[in-house]
Amino acid sequence: MPVFIIAGLGEVLWDVYDEERFAGGAPANFAFHAVQCGAHGFLLSRVGDDDLGHALKSYMQRAGLDVSGVQISPAKPTGTVRIHLDAAGQPRFDCSKDTAFDEMELDASWNAVVENLDAILFGTLAQRDEPSRRAIQAMLDHASQAVRIFDPNLRGWNETTRVIVEASLERCQILKLNDSELAILQNAHKAAHLDPDDFLRGLMRTTGIELAAITLGSQGCRLLTQDEMCTHPGFRVPVVDTTGCGDAFAAGLVWRYLHKESLDMMALYANRIAAFVATQKGAMPPWTEDDLVKVR
Repeated sequence: MPVFIIAGLGEVLWDVYDEERFAGGAPANFAFHAVQCGAHGFLLSRVGDDDLGHALKSYMQRAGLDVSGVQISPAKPTGTVRIHLDAAGQPRFDCSKDTAFDEMELDASWNAVVENLDAILFGTLAQRDEPSRRAIQAMLDHASQAVRIFDPNLRGWNETTRVIVEASLERCQILKLNDSELAILQNAHKAAHLDPDDFLRGLMRTTGIELAAITLGSQGCRLLTQDEMCTHPGFRVPVVDTTGCGDAFAAGLVWRYLHKESLDMMALYANRIAAFVATQKGAMPPWTEDDLVKVR
């Protein structure tokens, strides 16, 4: 069996709840779950030269990730997100600004891995400031042989977001988004009147995207290519915290995609991982295949 090399490119930070903190950041969550799947996982990010940053880098290393691409910022602090959960375990996020991951660089540590990557996931948050945006887009352009996955993780919409999203859509083969983000994207393209699947297939034709994955929370997901479509109803589990479920879903999806499995198998595996993560606190609970089998 091949050992796939999979990277998360972007923010790594601490998710801070009322009394606890957990390692987080969508690309970091994705890379963590890729390692759980069996990949060699890289984290390409930046933390501050502070206690939070050193603790975060050590935590990710202990979790099995290659952190040689996690840069240290001498001037900016490590990022944090305050998370507030509602009664259904749905999170509301308040992210710190002007952080280490806002000044990432395409440096020697990133160049050392770029040609070996099989897949790389990125989003919009770490592209909010120009230095990291340039670094991320340059890295993606250099990683042209890798499967590039864009997970927007939108937190609103403005002109800067539009520019970031349009540039990102041109750089990915897989687009993963939730139904709310799909509606935002349709509105931005003045295509709210179109059937969502018709809109996505049109977008795929103009950008070269090969696979679109729409996550539907407790209702599962829908996967689309130009020629195929499949749905999965999801799994009914006792929800504790849905933070990171989409990132876990993306890792499972990409893992099966790299193994050239069917859409049905991709959807089943990705939903099963996401459902397990929803039963745990924090975005990076460790799991085994035995844990997944119990999700029904």
